[in-house]
Amino acid sequence: MKDQVFTGRTVVEAVGLAARTLGLAPDALRYVILERETPGVLGMGGTPARIAVLLESQGASGASAGAGPVGQERRSAGRSEKVSKSQDPRAAIRAFIRELSEAGEIDLTAEVEDTESRTVVQLFGSGREALLERGAEGLVALDHILQRAFAHEVQPRRLVLECEGFREARDAALGARAKELAEAVLGDGRSRETEPLNSYERRIVHVALTDVPGVRTFSVGEGPDRRVTVARRSPDDPPQGESGGGTEG
Repeated sequence: MKDQVFTGRTVVEAVGLAARTLGLAPDALRYVILERETPGVLGMGGTPARIAVLLESQGASGASAGAGPVGQERRSAGRSEKVSKSQDPRAAIRAFIRELSEAGEIDLTAEVEDTESRTVVQLFGSGREALLERGAEGLVALDHILQRAFAHEVQPRRLVLECEGFREARDAALGARAKELAEAVLGDGRSRETEPLNSYERRIVHVALTDVPGVRTFSVGEGPDRRVTVARRSPDDPPQGESGGGTEG
C-alpha cells in the first residue's frame, strides 16, 4: 500500500496541510510523526517534517480527492476488521496497529492484554527499531494517539504501551533534553518548559537536574497538559526537593 504522507516545513505545517487536503479539522486527524524538521545552516540544508495520517472514519475518507489513497486503505480495512468504538477495544487497538504497519510498510504487530488495573499494548516486530530512533519519538507519538483514541474505551483500566527498549530510550532522551534546557536557562536566565509529560517522565526530568547548580525545576499545568519548568535558581530558593524547590510531580 502507498503511504498517505504529508510534508511541511514543520510538523504543525504538515498537519495543517493534511487537514486542508482531507477536509478535516486538525484535531480530528490521527497521525504519526515520521520525521521532525531539522534546521539547516544559514537557512540552507534543513529537512522538512513528514507525518503519516490515518483517517478517523470511513466517511471522512471521501472528504476530498487528495484523500484517495487513505480512503482506499480505510475501505479495505473496513471490509476485514474496522477500527470501531463499538467493538472490543483490544481488537480495535490491534486493528489500528495493523493499519499503521501497512500504511508505513513496517513490520509491527500488537498483543493486547487486560490486567486488574491496566490494558497493556505490547509491540512486536522489526518495526519497533524505527519507532525507537531519536529518543523514541515515533513511539511517543504512537502512545499519544492511542491514549486519545482508546484510553476512555478501556476505563477504569489504564492504557499502557510497552515496547522492548522504549523505557531506556525515553529515559535517556528526557535526561538529555533536561540538561539542554538547563544549559539554555543558565545561558540567558530565561525559564524553559518541557512538552506535556506524565508523572513518571516529569520525575525523570526533576532527577536529571537535581545536582545541576544554578537551576531549579517545578511542575506546572493540570492533567495531561502538566509540564516541567526549568528556571534559574535564586539565593532565596530552598534546596531541590524541599517546599518550593520544585521536584513535585
